[in-house]
Amino acid sequence: MNKLNGEVYVYDAHCHLESLNDVSLEQRFLAVAATSLEDSIKLAKYRQSNSQAKIGIGIHPWYISPNSTLTLITEKLEAAILEYQPNFIGETGLDKLKPEFDLQQEIFYIHLKLAQKYNLPLVIHCVRAYNELLAILSKFTTLRGMVHAYNANSETAKQLAKKNMLLGIGSIILNENSQLSKSIEKIPLEQLLIESDAPYIPYGTKEFSTSKDCMLYAKQLADNKKINLTEIISKVNQNFMTLFNSAVTR
Repeated sequence: MNKLNGEVYVYDAHCHLESLNDVSLEQRFLAVAATSLEDSIKLAKYRQSNSQAKIGIGIHPWYISPNSTLTLITEKLEAAILEYQPNFIGETGLDKLKPEFDLQQEIFYIHLKLAQKYNLPLVIHCVRAYNELLAILSKFTTLRGMVHAYNANSETAKQLAKKNMLLGIGSIILNENSQLSKSIEKIPLEQLLIESDAPYIPYGTKEFSTSKDCMLYAKQLADNKKINLTEIISKVNQNFMTLFNSAVTR
């Protein structure tokens, strides 16, 4: 099990560029998602300084432009994939709390087609759209990835597992009344990753989250599942490496 400064740590399966100052000098396993194509070059430069970082390329549903044509989006995404050689596609997905839901689905579909073409895993944002997500994933047979910030029941988790989707567990695990907390005992450890979503979704009164918060979430997961913490860390880190050790294939 990898150590940082002599201590075992939890690999962060989902964070953002804005959080990297906190870990900028550390060789730490983490997966850094893009929210727009403008993030691509910054992420590629960051990976040069941290060889253990996994980087994504994608367009978050909050940042889609209704003025862009689907053809142009496809061309720009594919060009970025070929130039920057990401480890995954994302962050992409569906969010019913945001406008242009029909357009979100079309752009999400583009990401899935490119993930399939280049044999890359996906990092998916899903808010109140699990039925639509499952329906779109059902059109593909070879995809794999993770749904980050998972907060749904064990039956939905089971359906996502059939689509080769792991689940990112973050600060919501600290809320004992969340759907996730009520369902987590029934979700197999083999399907789980730990994430910070840093610098967003902090716990308690913290202003920002960091990758180091993943240890707290792992401890809570161990308590909820009544499994030894060492086993939790070992397995979620193994799941991280299995999912993100990818290279672009043509």
